[in-house]
Amino acid sequence: MQKLIPKITDQEKLNTFLHQFASTVTLDQVNDLTSGVYAHSSLLAMTKDWNLFVEFCQSKSVSPLPASVTAFRQYIEKESKQKKYATLRRYVVTVSLVHKLLALPDPAKNHQIQKSLATIRLDKQGDAKQTHAFGQDQLEQLTQKNARSSSIRDCRNLAIYHVMFHSLMKRKDLRDLRFSQIAIGDSGAVITIEESIYHLDEVSTGILERWINLRGLQGEFVFTAIDRHENISTMPLNDSSIYRILRAASDELNLDVQFSGQSLRVGAIEQLAKQGMKPKEIQYAGRWLSPAMPYQYLGNKTQSELEKLQFISIKPFE
Repeated sequence: MQKLIPKITDQEKLNTFLHQFASTVTLDQVNDLTSGVYAHSSLLAMTKDWNLFVEFCQSKSVSPLPASVTAFRQYIEKESKQKKYATLRRYVVTVSLVHKLLALPDPAKNHQIQKSLATIRLDKQGDAKQTHAFGQDQLEQLTQKNARSSSIRDCRNLAIYHVMFHSLMKRKDLRDLRFSQIAIGDSGAVITIEESIYHLDEVSTGILERWINLRGLQGEFVFTAIDRHENISTMPLNDSSIYRILRAASDELNLDVQFSGQSLRVGAIEQLAKQGMKPKEIQYAGRWLSPAMPYQYLGNKTQSELEKLQFISIKPFE
């Protein structure tokens, strides 16, 4: 969802930002420019992205503000030699956003930049690695191994795996999961995400209940941090912690692959497909705007690309 960032109307404040962003900046300065609407992880990425662009401009003795189309195109083409297309797109979005917020012409809208990106996208098509699925088999193996573990960390992590798998959760869904979204009754646990409702089976409900009993009901977040002495915090997990928890699952199973934040979602998609659900139905179960990602995760890349085309807008030359 696009962030709503207030327009800077104070000329003195705008001049201060123009001076700051003409050189490398800090995370706090990026947060100030964007009015605090972004999460810490996003601010880290944007700060790094902008500083990389500034360093390139300095190496070429040109100003990053406003960026010339030639300098921006050279920057993108240089980075394309070693970066994936998704990363380049993020770089472009960051540079574009800074220019927009500072009331400067957006270099990303220029047809030369759009043409360069289109060419790079075609050249790098397929360079993204397929996410490794964390499926039903892996979930059952970890359940057999850790369901009776005396470790509080094992109990929490196993509950995370079950909840993410059965609710097709993204990392942010897990991070933000609150007790108010969970109801546990005689027929099992029910989790609500946005307008979608997910029912956990008996085993998963028992694993989640065990964690909640250990966790207690203090605070509002279901899954929280645990220190090295196994003291449970009321603070929610951050994205890095969730990333490490998912990686720990592949280590426990001695797998050559490494699970990522999407692995349980992919595993759940494959399981639903085995049960006879169609990509369109999986789309709604996983809260996607289109069936493009279900098609991609199920290996139908052609149909996935066709679905993605519906969301691509062709911008006119300027």
